Amino acid sequence: MLTGLLMIGSVATPVGATGILPPNNPRTNLAPAPNFLSSGLCHETSAATPCANPCVRLAGQGSNRRPVFPAYSGTPTCTHYVLIALNAARSDERLPAIVLPTNWFHLGPQEQIFVIVDLERTARGLPPYLGLNRQLHASAQVAALHETDPGYARGFRAGLDPEGVPGMGSTLAMGYTPLEADYLWMYEDGWGGSSSSTPNFACTFAGALGCWGHRDQLLGFDGTFNFGVGLHCTTCEMGTGFAIVKGSGSFTSLIELPAGTPPPMYFTWAKNVVPFLGTAPATNG
Repeated sequence: MLTGLLMIGSVATPVGATGILPPNNPRTNLAPAPNFLSSGLCHETSAATPCANPCVRLAGQGSNRRPVFPAYSGTPTCTHYVLIALNAARSDERLPAIVLPTNWFHLGPQEQIFVIVDLERTARGLPPYLGLNRQLHASAQVAALHETDPGYARGFRAGLDPEGVPGMGSTLAMGYTPLEADYLWMYEDGWGGSSSSTPNFACTFAGALGCWGHRDQLLGFDGTFNFGVGLHCTTCEMGTGFAIVKGSGSFTSLIELPAGTPPPMYFTWAKNVVPFLGTAPATNG
């Protein structure tokens, strides 16, 4: 969650970590390749995937035919297309390619958000967030419906992070798949050269405090607006939200550090993700 509070601190890098970790951030935004934000060339005679971007369909008749992006797509073909771009961006940090768990296509978008966030963390040597909590989910879901960052969840007692403030972080992205949201949060969260080419509305100029803030929140340490839950958090839980608002998917995440023993979760990394991690290609599901 991006707030107006400026804090300055330091954070240790986990032993054996790879990739770029806060307080460091990527040098520049990475344009997606292939560009899942564009329809690419479209052919009216092709029925199954008329456009180069298989997530896009053609709508209308005759001269009024035009490419239309989905409000949401979870198909294997679309997922694989966006995953190619995501893995290309990860290679810039010398991270291994993401292999989605074999149960990916049986999960809802909320569970998929949790999974992809933890795959980003564990690839960098960070501990996974434990799982999805219903109080956190409720806050994240309301935020998704209102296209805003989630706030502290009612009924969830947050503990203090290493800097002495209640540990939390949250994010919002608009798009048509959780993998697109992850790409915008993790690899295109900085200054894009102009406001029109910068998806992160809090990044208003090169070097603005809001630049890379969503990425830092997901990884656990911001260092500018609010510290987050800490890179090393081993008890943190998440809530995620998804809604279709004005014809587009609204994806949210909320991470909180619990005070004391982690409260019950309905979906966990250990039970619902780890047993399904393997080497199956993304199109298998």
